[in-house]
Amino acid sequence: MLFIVATTWLSQLISLYAVLGLDEAASHNDIEAAYRRLKEALAPDKFKPGTARTQVEKAQISIDQAHATLIQPELRQLYEQQRSEYLKGEKQGDSRPRLGQLCVASGMISMDQLKEAVDTQLKSGMPLGEVLQEKQFISQAELDGLLLGQEMIDAPSAVTDPLGIRLVSLGLVSDDMVLIVQMEKRTQGKSMEELFVRHGWVDVEVLKALMSPS
Repeated sequence: MLFIVATTWLSQLISLYAVLGLDEAASHNDIEAAYRRLKEALAPDKFKPGTARTQVEKAQISIDQAHATLIQPELRQLYEQQRSEYLKGEKQGDSRPRLGQLCVASGMISMDQLKEAVDTQLKSGMPLGEVLQEKQFISQAELDGLLLGQEMIDAPSAVTDPLGIRLVSLGLVSDDMVLIVQMEKRTQGKSMEELFVRHGWVDVEVLKALMSPS
């Protein structure tokens, strides 16, 4: 069962090591120490009911799964083999940000509106820009400006920031959220932490607990 979990995570490019805040050279003792620290730092009863507690409860599930896989030599070896094969076969896209990410990063629409538009796009087959206009989320002038910006902005088309990779691996944010924040970091000069909190995507107390020293 644990191996199935690891395989599912690989398909989403999620790192079990990032969950625990470790690199791939981590020893058995490193894994155990990181696991104990995170279970203590992210104990749900330390957080007020609401967003923060919900997020740490979700993170605890990922932490338990990562620990259970990495602490067993056979499962860890299988995980590493499959991750290596997956990464070798991964296709790198170009450096242009996607239209929906630009819309959110520019403050024109919310993540909820983007999700609504993408759902409609998948059902209708219409281009995302047309869907956004039809729903009156953006105007034609705004769309034209975004398409021009899409050509001009040099932004990573993959999650590359270590904090972003960790938050995705913990199940706290999506790839799209990280890509938006990476773009904003370049254009606004703010830290990843500040941007995640400003959007309301990660609670500040949860970030503090994750970033605290071992």
